[in-house]
Amino acid sequence: MMIPRRALAHPRPRWNAMTPARLAAMALLFAGCASLSKKDMEQWSPTIPGSHFKTIATLAANNTTLSIRMMVQVRAQVNKAGRNAVRQTGRWDTIAAAVAQICGSPTEGTVDGVLVVNYDQLVLYDCETRKKAFEIQSDPEKGGGLGVTNMPKRLIKYLEEKPAPSP
Repeated sequence: MMIPRRALAHPRPRWNAMTPARLAAMALLFAGCASLSKKDMEQWSPTIPGSHFKTIATLAANNTTLSIRMMVQVRAQVNKAGRNAVRQTGRWDTIAAAVAQICGSPTEGTVDGVLVVNYDQLVLYDCETRKKAFEIQSDPEKGGGLGVTNMPKRLIKYLEEKPAPSP
């Protein structure tokens, strides 16, 4: 007895019928992941122009090797851009205490601002007002895309900003 050829043929693979469903599921998955990621954050003070800062004290946000290494890199980039970024050493309980001591100490030399450096954040404090003049955050673990090399470039762009003309 002969078996009809049609009976021997392999059935159509099921993945062909499921392709639209799989594509829709993948699209929803990627859309959900994209909305959960944290974007980069950058804030410029509307009242403190970047050109105000001539001498900036730099300090690491903590005593990890990564933060200290990043601080040295940022200081070199700021100096290369024409600002005077100076080394600041010491230990403080809080960032506010560090800014108060560095800005209020004429023995350390006059500084216009204090730049606090961490691997995922740069914050520039103004010594006159003790407020944040510039802040940028870009955490690669949360989807930030600026990274270690581009955050200082954004800071330098702020420092090159000219004050707005008076009306």
